[in-house]
Amino acid sequence: MFFDFHIDNHPELAFDAGKMGYSGVVLTACSRDCIDHPETLKKLRESADNLKTEGKTLKGENKLPNIHIGVEIEAKNQVDLKKKVQKFRKMADVIMVHGGDLQINRAATEDPRVDILSHPYRTRLDGGINHVLAVKAAENRVAMELNLKYFLFTRPNQRYRVLNQFRQIVKLHRQYHFPVIISSDARSLYDLRHPRDVVALAACFGMTKEEAVDALSKTPQEIMERNKIRDEVIIPGVKLVK
Repeated sequence: MFFDFHIDNHPELAFDAGKMGYSGVVLTACSRDCIDHPETLKKLRESADNLKTEGKTLKGENKLPNIHIGVEIEAKNQVDLKKKVQKFRKMADVIMVHGGDLQINRAATEDPRVDILSHPYRTRLDGGINHVLAVKAAENRVAMELNLKYFLFTRPNQRYRVLNQFRQIVKLHRQYHFPVIISSDARSLYDLRHPRDVVALAACFGMTKEEAVDALSKTPQEIMERNKIRDEVIIPGVKLVK
């Protein structure tokens, strides 16, 4: 079972992902759009539900993958980030944080309500996280995203920098065991990649086949399982049993 946890908020892309062998996807809306247009998430979820109820199949073979709704939070500062996480946590299945700024990266790794820190290396020369942030991400189970679109759409003469950033994250992942996720950030069919191709490409980042498969399968499933019981967890290690 493979998952792409970061594609654009067009339900039709779920069919294309299903054709490529993905069992689940996250349709991601930007927090700015959700604030400017409060009905965005509601309409997106309704569109996804309509696809499910119609019971459509892909060329008679592959079924429609599970569709989850995500929000990528763009924050001005740490206080703004906390407010937006509080606002969207119960409205979305998956919460991502638009990374790149070191202060935002830190605030995201320290917040257990955050699921994924998206491209923490964006506009940076390093990987966007250090040993301190790696420890916090491991404690709070905040996944670091290796964004394929960021890599593939970077100018060829700059791709060595992105490869180095990805390798830094993989190295810290092995040392501190925070989750890592690989996503396409697809805006169209042409941005999607077959899971086998992603696993092969991940070797360029220094990942083993097992690590790449975990980033596409195990980690996404853990995120969804944790979010199913999130409301029942009183404090870490204590769950309300109904």
